[in-house]
Amino acid sequence: MFLLFLRTLLVYAAVIGGLRFTGKRQLGELSTSEFAVTILVSELASIPLQDTAVPLLGGIVPLVTLLAVEVLLSCLCRRSRRARRLLCGNPCVVIKDGTFDTKMLRMLRLAPEDILEGLRIAGVPRMEDVRYAIIETNGQLSVIPRAGQQPLTPDDLNMQPNEQGMPLVVVSDGKLVHYNIRQLGRTEESIVQLCRERGAASLDSVFLLTLDDCGNAFLQLRSGGAS
Repeated sequence: MFLLFLRTLLVYAAVIGGLRFTGKRQLGELSTSEFAVTILVSELASIPLQDTAVPLLGGIVPLVTLLAVEVLLSCLCRRSRRARRLLCGNPCVVIKDGTFDTKMLRMLRLAPEDILEGLRIAGVPRMEDVRYAIIETNGQLSVIPRAGQQPLTPDDLNMQPNEQGMPLVVVSDGKLVHYNIRQLGRTEESIVQLCRERGAASLDSVFLLTLDDCGNAFLQLRSGGAS
């Protein structure tokens, strides 16, 4: 029983390490080759777990080989446009100026209802409001509305709003997040001082503090107050 427990931990560590090495794509953003590798990895990882007679190395070596091939192919796709087109395909325009491309739909084996569903999900319920609808190489639908249907921006109104950065958590549950503090070029002392300026009696009383590179901060105390 202990041997099975140890084998499971080792295989799990190998799978997680390998997938982390190959990249950070989400499941819905996988290319065809990446999706195939994901399926094969799950099958290969299950073999040494189900059959203890199979050497652990005999299950990990094919796993590592498969992931290494995927990394090599991804590097090849970055260097060669032809290889990327062969492995990943090309984006396909299925709607142009509010009209379906029926030939493209037949080639992709998609029904108009499939595209209309994707338009509703994208927040464009009327097909006549679509300038382009594109099936990307990962299978997702990208929608470009007509100019008159696109939301107004501050530039359209000649406004100049304050810049907003990406908020990073610098205090979580009373503890400093040192990595994010270094990312912002701040010191621990400056974060503690900011907490005091925002009404926190001590660092322990802070439930959450976020800060961006533009100086915008949000603080929530353990008692529920925010500033």
